[in-house]
Amino acid sequence: MVQLRGEDTATGLRDWIKTEIRESPRLSYDLGKFFFAVSSWTIGALAALEKLNTKSVIDTPLVLSLCVLFLSITVALNLARPKKIQVGGDTDLLEAYKSQIDKTARQMGAWFLLWVIGAVIGFFAIRV
Repeated sequence: MVQLRGEDTATGLRDWIKTEIRESPRLSYDLGKFFFAVSSWTIGALAALEKLNTKSVIDTPLVLSLCVLFLSITVALNLARPKKIQVGGDTDLLEAYKSQIDKTARQMGAWFLLWVIGAVIGFFAIRV
């Protein structure tokens, strides 16, 4: 059985954090692609449902819904945009990791809020 010393654990933790920092842009990219697909699908579904409506009218709530959903698409595109993370010799890895995770979480929250608002207004506009 191998016994780890404090410096072995510290080295392993440092390497893990470096890998997490290196991989975090890919996580953001994958989330952005998924969110883009969901927002686009929602716009398509709203358009299709409105077209099926017997008295199809593009009214203010529907336009507002589409505008909010397009804003959610811009947030998704920003998440999917390639990002470069600078890690130097004096970089505090824990702070860099926390900063990257916080930024991604804020963008996820913004996308979700915009998507929910746009979808609710859109489905309300179609039912009215």
